[in-house]
Amino acid sequence: MRLYYSQKTDNVLHKFELLEWRNRVNESLDEKHQDLSDNWLSCALGERMKLEGRFLKNIKDLSPEAIKLGYDFSIAMQERDNVSALRIINEIESLPTIWRNES
Repeated sequence: MRLYYSQKTDNVLHKFELLEWRNRVNESLDEKHQDLSDNWLSCALGERMKLEGRFLKNIKDLSPEAIKLGYDFSIAMQERDNVSALRIINEIESLPTIWRNES
């Protein structure tokens, strides 16, 4: 007898946890955090890019939703708003892709 276990792995494989930024946002936010969030490669989207092993060549390579979340994240850092920053991190983690023209 053989038993096969099947599980939809897409959700498991595509779960990106932005632990570095989650830890940073739990700190007392200051100018250092804002400076990091102002750069596409070092903000929360940048952490997701690293986890995916991809590099941003042009901002137009990102989906409109990812671009908006990147801007929103930068504003949350500027306003030192931990609650909004964590919400945005959750949204970035849950995006199926941050890249334009991918599903």
